Amino acid sequence: MLKHPFRVSRFSDFLPADQTCLFSWHPTLMAIAMGLLMFEAITVFSPSSSLIVSWQRSTKANIHGFMIAASMCAAIAGFVVIYYNKELNNKEHFTTWHGTMGLITFVWACVQCTGGVLLKYNWIISSWKIRLADMKLYHATAGLCAFTFVSITIVLALFSDWFNSVATGTTWWGAFATLGCLSLMVMQQITTAYLPQSRIIKPKPITSKQDKRKERKKQK
Repeated sequence: MLKHPFRVSRFSDFLPADQTCLFSWHPTLMAIAMGLLMFEAITVFSPSSSLIVSWQRSTKANIHGFMIAASMCAAIAGFVVIYYNKELNNKEHFTTWHGTMGLITFVWACVQCTGGVLLKYNWIISSWKIRLADMKLYHATAGLCAFTFVSITIVLALFSDWFNSVATGTTWWGAFATLGCLSLMVMQQITTAYLPQSRIIKPKPITSKQDKRKERKKQK
């Protein structure tokens, strides 16, 4: 629970100071979409950092879907802003590593959302003969990849000329550390919930005389 005030307090490090500039809405919307809404949507299932731990899983799944939908709306708006801004300034698109990785992340997030819809309304693909448990595993794994792409894209943004002009020293390192903490929490949440856990199989107790005789023969 204490992780949430920490996230909010450091979230301002991602926001630009000049909100009147058209370009400034790109990092603002993307930070809200990926650094806040998407992160909260993933950790809503976490027993250690969710704000609604005691709620039913079906309710959490609905909240997860609503937050991801809001995240994608903000991401689409951020994508449109940066595209339109470059058109106004007659600049080429996706010429930097940040821009290229951002495009890959955006497309992956859209595909991931489509997978989430198919998971919720799995009757649509019932003819594919995919188990529901497998679908959940695929969706969670793809979600981890999506947030990994988000983290890489934001790290690349931290080295951009614009960010270094508005954030230096402690603010820069604070943003970097915040991103690292978010990534680790998402990784811990998904791997703990969906990776197969090792189980210790206890031997069955020997009850009948016949079983005891078989056991003695094995020992001999």
